[in-house]
Parts: sequence; structure tokens; C-alpha cells
Amino acid sequence: MTGTRPHVLLLGMQFPPARGSGVYRIRSWANHFARRGFDVTVLAADRDYWVERAGVIDPELERTIDPRIRIRHVRVPREHLRQNLNTMSWAHANFPRAWIRSHDIARRRIFPEIYASIIPLFLAHASAVHARHRVDLVFATGNPYAQYGAAHHLGRLLRRPYVVDYHDPWTLNPLTEDDAFPPHHPAFSWERRIIENAALTVTVNEPLGQWYRERYPKAADRVRVVENGLAEEVVADVEFARRPAGEPLRFGYVGTVRGDLPIEEFLDGWALARKEPALHEASMDFYGYLGFFTHTEGPIRARLESGVEGVHYRGPVPQPQLGRTYSGLDALAMLLPSSKYMTAGKAYDYMAAGRPVIGVHEPRNHTSEVFRRYPLFFGVTSVDAASVRDALVAAAEACRRQTAEQFEACRAMAMRHTWDLAMEPVGDEVEAMIRA
Repeated sequence: MTGTRPHVLLLGMQFPPARGSGVYRIRSWANHFARRGFDVTVLAADRDYWVERAGVIDPELERTIDPRIRIRHVRVPREHLRQNLNTMSWAHANFPRAWIRSHDIARRRIFPEIYASIIPLFLAHASAVHARHRVDLVFATGNPYAQYGAAHHLGRLLRRPYVVDYHDPWTLNPLTEDDAFPPHHPAFSWERRIIENAALTVTVNEPLGQWYRERYPKAADRVRVVENGLAEEVVADVEFARRPAGEPLRFGYVGTVRGDLPIEEFLDGWALARKEPALHEASMDFYGYLGFFTHTEGPIRARLESGVEGVHYRGPVPQPQLGRTYSGLDALAMLLPSSKYMTAGKAYDYMAAGRPVIGVHEPRNHTSEVFRRYPLFFGVTSVDAASVRDALVAAAEACRRQTAEQFEACRAMAMRHTWDLAMEPVGDEVEAMIRA
């Protein structure tokens, strides 16, 4: 350590200004360690990579990074991701089978994931960082999961402990709740090696925590759960004003519109609900990016813009405008896959908005437990049109009755789930581990 300040090296390819699924969690870990007084260095993907892959970056989110954090951008190889002949290398374009075969061989030798080529780059950059400022602990988030492989190698190379934080599981498919790979796939042996040698393995909810404990009993006592949290600044300026009687209600979804959401079931339920008096002339606005990559936008847009009355896609919202967006809505629809291993990244933002929330997912989804004591939660009994209609009608009636006291009670509940509060116990363990 330099003086008394621990130095944490965070492997976070999806660090802002990226807009991947785990970006808020990665940013929050870095900010949390910085607020604890740690020196924090992040290895992140270069900005051009995210412009090429996602078509857009989020500079507003980038401004929320603690200024004490040092970011080292790594130029991520992307030739293997290119599908357009005009952007391919000469060898890839002219000898595609040979090029793909050589890439597959290299991936098998380095790490069984498409991003395996970042491992030697991360090792080189981490070694350079360590040479200038001794690293005390390596903290890796995923995906991509090659970052866990890099953390494992760095643990041996630098002789430092490492922690792996699973925003998404790797060898478990959370949608099917089965293994993500066929038997004997090298991902299984790699994950076992990584977790059994990690100082801690962190994941986002208790069902996943239990899955890791059962799958890797040698590391069971080192598995921790850190649920996703609330970034207070996002919803600090949300206001409440009950919609005047006779004025149509405004429902909304705020967040990335992913392809695995139950969009059709929700829209069918919306069409039924809008025939009810409580939702007469009501509107449903979707705010957010369409998927994580440019090639997913068209199919998702087509699903949203299928001609259902009252439904509109409004595009992404810059972070400083989120409070105003929530303030203009009367209720929020939370569309999620129904697996028990899935947790809503926006759950606490929705909670802090202080509105009725319609949970469009099976009750077994872990988010139902998160909202169990939330007074204005209206979950569906099953993901079908009739259940969605019933939940929407109940939420609409709650909108007309909602009081300022209920609004404040909902927000107060959310404030018990900030990122810092969620991360503090593991932060304490990390600090004790380093100082020991």
C-alpha cells in the first residue's frame, strides 16, 4: 500500500461511458472504493470500441464517476466481432474459414470466451499499473467473463488476492435455469478454478448466491450477495402531483428495452386494460435504448411499434433528465424475464420514483421479494394478457388515490437500498483483507 491507502485495480471493460447491462454496478463499485479512501484504477475498454459496438456512449453517466478514480483505457480487439466485409481485415475477408478457425484455436488455448483476447492486454496494462503503484487487490466484474480469467492470472502474477463480482452468471443460463454450456465444456473447469482461488465471489441475489455455494462447496464460505442498489442522484429531484380527475393517466417503462422482455404479453394486456374506465385514453411510454448493440434495435423497435393504441417509444433519457421523466409519469411498468435468478437493475430507481409499480414477471422472479413490502406494488399472477390487464387496472386505481404521504413512504423505503449501503459489508471485508 502507498502510505495507508489501499490500491484496488478494477477490471471493468463496461465502465462508463459504456452503456452495457452492468455499467451502473461497475461504476458504483469504483465510486464506493474511492469514497472509502482507496486508490482506484480501472481498466476499461477504449471509447471507440463502444461507439462501434453500441452506436452510442453515455457521457452524462461518465460525469458521475468520482474524480479521484484513474481510468486506463485498453484498446479491445474487435476483428472477431465484425460482420461487415468493408470493416474486416484483409485476411478475415478473404479467408474467413481459416481466420475463424485460427481465432477459435487461440480462444481455446487462452480462455473459452469470445473476449479471450483481452486477457493478455489486461495482464500487460495491470503489470504496468502495478509497477508504478503497487496493487493490493484485483476486483473483476463480468461480463465479459474473460475478466475473471485475467483476475485469476493476476492473482498469481502479482501475488495479490482477487475478488470476482458476477453481475450475470456465466455457466448458468438464468432464463432457462440450466447449464449454459454442454457437459465437459472448458468454461466449467475455468469457473471452478477462478472461484475456488478467489478471495471472495460476489453475486446479485440470494438465489444466485445459493447456486454458487452448492456448485462450488469449497468456496461456499466465501460467497457474498450484494444486491443492485439505488444511485440517489438519479432520483433526487423526483416530484409528486396526483393526476387531475378526468385527465388520462401516463404509464411508463424507463430503462434498456431488451429483447428478452415480455413485450408482447404486456402489450396484449395493455390493449385489454385500455378498454377499462380506469385507463381510458391512458398512454404507455417506453424510454431507453433498444438493446445493447446496434443490430438489436430494429427488431425491438418493431415489437414496440406494432400499432397498439396509446403506446409510444420516446427514446433514451440523459441521466440528468431522469427525475423529470419519472415526475411526468403516474405509474411504472417493470418488464422482466421470469427466472428466479433475475433481478431488476432499475428496481430501486422505480421504488424511489414513489409511483405504483406493475411487476410484469412471474412471482418467482427475485424482484418480487425486493418489492414485498413496497405499498404500491402490483405484480401479475402469471405473464399473460389477463393478469397484466388486472395489474394495470389496480395500479391505475391506486394512482387516483395516491397521497403525498404514500409517495414519501415509498421513497424512504428506496433510500434503505443505496449502492453504498449494499456494498459496505463487502467493502469492509476487502479493506480488512488488504490491511491484514
